[in-house]
This record gives sequence, structure tokens and C-alpha cells, in this order.
Amino acid sequence: MSFGIDFGTSNSVVARWNGHTAEVVPIDGGNLPALWRQPEFDQIFPSVVSVRDLQRTLCFGWAAKTATNEPLDAVKRMLGTRSGADRPDGSDELEVLPQLEEHHVWIGGEPFHSTAAAASLFSRMREGAAEQLLELTEAVVTVPANATGGARYRTRAAAALSGIKVKALLNEPTAAAISYAHDVPVPGRFLVFDWGGGTIDVTVLEYADGLFEEQTSRGITALGGLEFDSELAKLVLRKMGKAPESLTKAERRHWRRHVELTKIALSHVPPDGQILFEPGPGSGRAARAVPVTAEEYAQAVAPLIGQAMQPVEQALKDLNISPEDIDSVLLIGGTSQIPQVRHALGTVMGHDRIVDPGLCRPMTAVARGAAIYAASLDGTLGDQDGGGDFSLVTSYDLGTAVSAGKQRGFRQIIRRNATLPAEGTSTFQPDKPGASSVRVSVIEGEYGHAADSDRAFPLATIEVPLPTAEHDPARNRIEVRFRYNESGILRFTATHAATGKVLAEREIDSFGPDGTPLQDGLQEQLTRLLAHTVRPFAEPPQPAASKAGETPAPSVATVPGQAALTDPAVSVNGTAQHLANGAP
Repeated sequence: MSFGIDFGTSNSVVARWNGHTAEVVPIDGGNLPALWRQPEFDQIFPSVVSVRDLQRTLCFGWAAKTATNEPLDAVKRMLGTRSGADRPDGSDELEVLPQLEEHHVWIGGEPFHSTAAAASLFSRMREGAAEQLLELTEAVVTVPANATGGARYRTRAAAALSGIKVKALLNEPTAAAISYAHDVPVPGRFLVFDWGGGTIDVTVLEYADGLFEEQTSRGITALGGLEFDSELAKLVLRKMGKAPESLTKAERRHWRRHVELTKIALSHVPPDGQILFEPGPGSGRAARAVPVTAEEYAQAVAPLIGQAMQPVEQALKDLNISPEDIDSVLLIGGTSQIPQVRHALGTVMGHDRIVDPGLCRPMTAVARGAAIYAASLDGTLGDQDGGGDFSLVTSYDLGTAVSAGKQRGFRQIIRRNATLPAEGTSTFQPDKPGASSVRVSVIEGEYGHAADSDRAFPLATIEVPLPTAEHDPARNRIEVRFRYNESGILRFTATHAATGKVLAEREIDSFGPDGTPLQDGLQEQLTRLLAHTVRPFAEPPQPAASKAGETPAPSVATVPGQAALTDPAVSVNGTAQHLANGAP
């Protein structure tokens, strides 16, 4: 059976091809609280893991999101980026630098790698499918179009740890376009505006005769519904006259849910309307309800929406086209459905090009498209079902570093937007006589920018052994070949130019200064974590009273460089990975 999984920052969706169409498998819909009933919400699985307050056992999805005090969300964002708090320059830009090392999170007072935490979510999706007598052992899994190499590999590793074989990694905008073209088989050029809880991707695709061809993709890796929650939280705090640090523990427990519910409600009021922000039970005697008008909210999020239009303009510029050259604009992800977002995009692209959400479901189209693609790979998708070929492209320039004075230059080997499978070669030689090896840096970057700039993401540094030490470096030239397969998985091969001998060949599967493969030790962590679905965590020790001016150590899920994930007060720093999930 062909499955597709949309593994999202805020919410995940599982779909399958049933032989006739792609249908959503409701993994957690039975646990949807009445307060959260919105269109398609019964078909989504919140990407949240947490610890039950009383039983101290592990839970997932809606229960973790709405009924516990220690929710850990935004795990997906941790797989490929670092928080703004980790920026070396201390700035609070939303487009953050990639994180090379694994994040560490604390769940129930125990440390786990973010990849293991992500694997536990895949495990719950697999278990939810099994409860419906469906065997989810392999799937096409989607990733943001601009996901870094590290994020792609960690996503694949997380799924594999849970027992799900990843047949292919498919870019989310392409999956959405596949779903739309299956339901509305009209050829044309699509712009997919994919804005969910954590990332924004803008992709232009051409669809004709069953062929999908990605032409360009732009995006921002840390800009989404989480940032909208952050701005709304800051607005409410100002109106309540509260300083972030004055929030009580009870307030911190309840705020994230009420912030998101208020955001959802604000998406359904007229421009001159307002919503009463209710801090909720347990928010302290001093907490009071305050009105938030649609106009105030629109002003607060306007800078975020302005940033979101930049990838749109960049994508059009890449192809030297105008909005008139786009036939349809597909809006995917919860954040894309915020009225101010739809209006802003309509102003840029033309309101008549915006596809109605009834024709392209914003919350489930990505998973449905992945299931259709999986059926195509399995050979079970007929021409009458919209079957055909899929042409995907690379999202970054791929190359290596070269000496360029004080900075390292970037040598492009495979260009951005190259159609997959794609490959390229380059020749290297030792930089001094008698060398026994050649060191090759593998870098996702951007042509025209230095290899050590914030436009570059180092994937790996490979030490290629040489057959013999030669006085003349030219005698030890090596040819390096990079090759992406159809799923964007990268393989490296180094050949001795003089003899044709293969000196090194491997898939790039490690990301970090120590070169440790991602899988090492993760299986044990996942087993230990999942054991807590029936075995309680130990009660966390009560923190000692802190001295004046000291910050008590967090007792729940945290990321290095961030404050506690349950603490919305930290939203003032502009990163707010810890706030509520991003569906509007």
C-alpha cells in the first residue's frame, strides 16, 4: 500500500493511495477537543510529544498539545536549523543559520536527541495506522523545498528509526501541486506558497502532460505560525501591562494554548472586529481578559507578512517572469490561510490567481500528493489517475571551499535548480608535496557568496587517502563526483585521476564537526523514550530556590540556547520556537 507522510513543524498528516484516490488516514482525530474543531483539524496529528501531568507517561498529538503542561513541539525545526538565540552575532533575524550539531531536548526530565524525539512522532503515526489495520512500513515523506542536507537526512533517519522505510523525500510544494493537479488536471505554471508552522517555501512548477517540473524554489527556514504566536503574545502582554518575566508558572502553562486559539479566532472576524483574549483557568488572580482587535493583530504581524513576500519576489526574479506568467497560486499550510496573508499574496500575484482552499486543501494536500507520488513509484497509479513522470530540482548550489584570501571561496559543482538526478565533477590536488590525503569540504551554498558566509551550509569534510605520497602534487590529482539521486540523497565519489582507482565513495550521512553518523545511539534513545508510554517518568526534582537575579534551571523540554519550551515569556526575543503550533 502506498503511503505519504507530511511531517510538519506544527502538524503532521498521513495519507494513502487506496487504488482510486488519495485519502487521509486520521491518526488522532478521535482525540480532537471540541474547542479546537476547525476544518480539517480532525485529519491532522499535532507534531507534539509530552508527559501526562498525573500519570507521568508519554503522550502524543492532541493530548500532548492541549492536556499537558510540558508539550514539546517544533521538533522538525530542530532537525535542520538552530534557534535565533544561537546566532553568533546575537541578532534576532528570523532567517536563521543552519545548525550542524544535534539539538538536545529534555522530556520528563531525561535528555534525548531531537532526531529521537522526531522518531517517536513517526512511531506514533505508524501505531495510529496499525489501529486502523493499515501497515505503515514505508512511505514517501515530505520536506520543505529549502530544507538543508542535514534536515533531509535527519528526517529520513527519524522515520527509519521508527520502522518506516523512506521511499523518497519529496518537497512539500511539489507534493501539494501533485495533489491539486490530480483533482484539477489542468496544465499550467503553478506558484506554490507553502507557509505552515515553522517554514515558508515558495516554489514555481510547470505541469504538462503528466510531468511536474520544479523550476525554482525560495524560502525562509524559520518563519511561520510560531512567529505569529510570538507577536500576538507580545501584543497581549503589552495590553495587560505585564512584563514577560512577571508571568507565573500557572500562566506559562496555559498561555500557549490560548494564544493559538485567539489567533485562530482572529482569522474569522471582520476587519473592524475584535476578540477577547481569555488567559484561562490557572492564569493567576491578577490575569484579566483583554480585547484584541483585528486591526491591532494585523499591524503586529504585518512585518512577518512583508518578509514572506520576499521569497515570492525572489522566485519570480530567478525565472525572469512576472505574476502574469503564473496560471495558479496554491496556498498550503495553516499560516497561508490567515486573511491578511491571502490578501497580501493576492496583491502581489493577482487575486484571481489564488486557488480556492476547497480545490487545494491547505492542511492535507501535501500528504495526499505524497501518497499519489508513492503510488507512482509503486506502479499502481494509472494514466487515468494523473500518473506520469516527476521532475524535481536541487534547492541549493552544491560545491566545495577554495582558498580566497581571508575568506574561503565557494566553488559550485552542481548548480541550484538542476533537475534530479543531478551530478557534477571537479578536480583537486594536494596543496603541498608529500601529502598523504586530500581534504574535501562538501557545502550547500550560493554562487557568488563565500563558503564561510551565512549562505553556506557545510555538510561534511571528507579526508580522501592518496595511494602514495608524491613530491609533485599534480601526480595525485583526484576527480570528485557529486551525485544527487531522484530523492535528493547525495553520494560522493573520489577517483585517482592517474590510475582511475576509486579512493573514497560514500553517501553523505553525517553532519557535524565530529563526523558521527546520525544513527549512532539513536535507536537506544528511541527505545528508552517509547518505553515511557507505559512506564512513568520519574518526578522531576523541585528546583532549589534561586538567588536574586538568577534564573532557575528549566525542568522541561529545552534546546541549548533557548529558554524552557513552555515559557511564552521568551517570545519577546522573536524566535519563539516554544510557542503554540502554527495552524491559524
